[in-house]
Amino acid sequence: MAESRSVTHSIEIEAPASEVYGLVADASRWPVVFGPTVHVDLLEHGPSEERFRIWAFAKGAVASWSSRRQFDAENLTVGFRQERSVPPIASMGGLWEFRDLGTGAGGGRRTRVLFRHDFTLAEDTPETLRRITEILDQNSTAELQALKNVAELGVPVDELVFSFEETIEYDGEPEPAYRFVHDCAAWPERLPHVEAVEVTEDVPGVQHMEMETRAADGTTHRTTSVRVCSLGERIVYKQTKLPKVLLGHSGSWHFTKAADGRSAITSRHLVMLDPRQVAPGGLAEFRDQVEATLKRSSRTTMEAAARTAALGSPTATPAP
Repeated sequence: MAESRSVTHSIEIEAPASEVYGLVADASRWPVVFGPTVHVDLLEHGPSEERFRIWAFAKGAVASWSSRRQFDAENLTVGFRQERSVPPIASMGGLWEFRDLGTGAGGGRRTRVLFRHDFTLAEDTPETLRRITEILDQNSTAELQALKNVAELGVPVDELVFSFEETIEYDGEPEPAYRFVHDCAAWPERLPHVEAVEVTEDVPGVQHMEMETRAADGTTHRTTSVRVCSLGERIVYKQTKLPKVLLGHSGSWHFTKAADGRSAITSRHLVMLDPRQVAPGGLAEFRDQVEATLKRSSRTTMEAAARTAALGSPTATPAP
């Protein structure tokens, strides 16, 4: 029988326990709160339990698994258990605990967060144990620090995190549009706002992309992203190097066929603003500006992909 092991990480946060609990309980926001999280699909959700599939970094590589979680809002705990772990892990689960430490020196509430993992290994060797422990140390430390950073911003997270989407329909098939978005190395020749792209795909379906874009005011911005591609259907992404005004940005492209024979592309964005980059009282206006900018670039991409799909040629050039 495999030996069960347990590792616990902790941190103290200058914020009320209920608020910190809320950041962990809402997994839909994890891609912009937690650095290791690339994307989360909520499969089932109820008041006390949920099931999701997650894509996350593990020592630089993207891994995916499904988990179930149990919520106890009264006692401020979140339990979790992977449904099918990724080898060399045989099983993994654990518990988030949020303990009220009372009032701090500054007059605000303080919280201690305990983040415990228990696991067994399919390959129970010293080297495997060392590697898994390193991954847990790296990711847990990063997640707890991100939790502290967000909770201590002093601005309600609902004012910083927002999402939006846009859809365009066209006459044509989904596959050429998907291929246009997938083949991002060709974007500098196809999209007017893209100056340069470098992309690697060492693991099929997982792209690491560095891109330089030009804004409407002529300034250029360089970002890096990881993208997980589901052939012909969806591309999800997370920016890992961000513009300084953002704390997080993730999103997805969806390619669908309607009953009337037309096709559609949907672009979805999830964003967290950095309030330290905004003048006092200007958060709402800044949020509108960020949304408009992101919509403009994704609409340009969708329109070019739709024209390409309508022409039936993956090399069609978008109009300026």
